[in-house]
Amino acid sequence: MISTKAMIFPPSTFEKGKSFRPRPTDVIITPWSKSGTTWLQHIFHGLRSLGDLSFDDISRVTPWIEVADALRIDLDADQGWEPRGFKSHYNHRVVPKGCRYIVSFREPRAAHLSYYRFYEGWLFEPGTVTLDEYLAPHLDRSKSKDYWTHLASWWAQRDNPDVLLLSYEWMLDHPGQTVELVDRFVGFAANKELLDLVTRQSTREFMLAHSDKFNDDLHRRRSDEVGALPPGTGAVKVTDGSYDPERYQISDWALETMELNWQATMGAEFDIHSYKELKELLTHPRA
Repeated sequence: MISTKAMIFPPSTFEKGKSFRPRPTDVIITPWSKSGTTWLQHIFHGLRSLGDLSFDDISRVTPWIEVADALRIDLDADQGWEPRGFKSHYNHRVVPKGCRYIVSFREPRAAHLSYYRFYEGWLFEPGTVTLDEYLAPHLDRSKSKDYWTHLASWWAQRDNPDVLLLSYEWMLDHPGQTVELVDRFVGFAANKELLDLVTRQSTREFMLAHSDKFNDDLHRRRSDEVGALPPGTGAVKVTDGSYDPERYQISDWALETMELNWQATMGAEFDIHSYKELKELLTHPRA
């Protein structure tokens, strides 16, 4: 059986998310899928809550805008901490306007492969959908929900003071500076003790040890309710980063399509012809 996200969340849910009107002080964390969203949610919430870990699901305390209606979460409600924070995967063209935004970019092959591995066993049964079959709709730019449309829309905002752009790879190499940048961008003014605490709590090892808080349990319960796949199936968001490279080999067709998409967007619009070149141009502010 093959499931899709649309089967779990009706289109009306996504449309209602687009009508959300944030407060000027709100922060929307909105990378493309599998590019550091959960990690940034946790850093953001740790800074504003002084390292609180009492939540059961990170997307309860920083709600996912696109699916909040189906999960019966009121986006207009106070969150118990200030400022309010939200998760999204919207590109800049459709994201609710009027607040501040944090976006992390990730190398496209790694992002797409991680996307497939994450949803294997959640949106479709393992072994029933090949990597190419799964990637095909995500490499199709006709619906403007693809990686490259998202990337180009946010890159165009690189000089916007209300937008913080990061790269996933830089975050991996500079975890402490990542926490400091989020702190400074939002204006928490955390002391060194809190910065160090949040840095420790946002390591891969820490999040693996507390993975039940980061695996989209609210989303999983919704999947079980609507019967997309047998109850109890699911995916793990925080992983140790290891996988079988032979099983998850990206085909020449997919690689060629990714390259064509890149040149049609980042190449044509910004004269940036590779992710490596983009990373070199993405200057992370000094914390």
